[in-house]
Amino acid sequence: MGRLSTGNGESSAHFKGSRLTSQQGEPCSTQYGSGSLSISAPLLHFSLLFSSASGTLVLNILGLSGHRRSGVIVRVSLPPIYPSAQQITLRRRSLSPDLQGQSRVLQVGSVEELRACTLRLAVYSRDFSGLREAALGWLELPCEPVDWESEITNTYSKQLTATKGRLKKSVSSQEWLGRSKSSVGAPVTLGKVLILLQYQPAAQRLKVMVRKAENLTKLTRIPGAPDHCVVIKLHQNANVISSKETKGVSGPNPIWNAPFLFDLPSGDITQLPLTLEFVIMQGRLYTKGSVLGRVLIGSNASEVGQGHWREMCSLQQTETTHWHNIQSEAV
Repeated sequence: MGRLSTGNGESSAHFKGSRLTSQQGEPCSTQYGSGSLSISAPLLHFSLLFSSASGTLVLNILGLSGHRRSGVIVRVSLPPIYPSAQQITLRRRSLSPDLQGQSRVLQVGSVEELRACTLRLAVYSRDFSGLREAALGWLELPCEPVDWESEITNTYSKQLTATKGRLKKSVSSQEWLGRSKSSVGAPVTLGKVLILLQYQPAAQRLKVMVRKAENLTKLTRIPGAPDHCVVIKLHQNANVISSKETKGVSGPNPIWNAPFLFDLPSGDITQLPLTLEFVIMQGRLYTKGSVLGRVLIGSNASEVGQGHWREMCSLQQTETTHWHNIQSEAV
């Protein structure tokens, strides 16, 4: 890290050495906790460091002063490079009153590209359940006047501009997946499922076993580990000709080891328009909003899904097992 440089701006306090000094020159506490300063609007403490070698901007949220609730999130955008907000969560450690922040690395390219941007930080409080939020305020920092060539850490304490906002409920699972996808420019990782297949030509049927899943994404902010089950559908063209379902297992790494048998229509399996669909459901109420994602194996699947199907057909009696990444419905 480079040496520490003060970032100046309206309503910002300045760091000099190990002391934090207000604009009026009176010393202030260097703590970033809720009890650090008595002000009408909270102060957000953060630092910025640009690296020309990697073309990255490191944003470190140091803390928030003047706010006593435990749940705080900061949504970061850097238009025009990052027009969609990315989220940073501030938490309190069990024995500390101070909010502990996190860092975010943004790929920005050259210093000229960075100077054309404006850093926007929106701060929200969140209730204990995590289902409702209230806007605490926002701030903007134009990047053009900042000294980026020195590659030193610019540290700021800026007062938030108050935002009149009503509490809002948590977004739905598919809205959350869509926002996560757009905020980083790539589909969000939902987890993966281990699936076993066996073709039994003498009985003209399939053995399908859903073994386990790993790193399943949680769709809601409701506390606790959600249940997961898998609904398996056998499609012939656009028609579902058979359907099975596993039991619910809780946690992000559920193990089912659930085998099922599917009777197949007559004909050459390599020529039949068949597809297995695995729908991963999350929660105790299995509705459309609780669909985490799906996996397809067969004629209408991706190259990976088609490959597993072809391998099963060619090996016939031999069981074949592969991991499959879960795909969002929004993809």
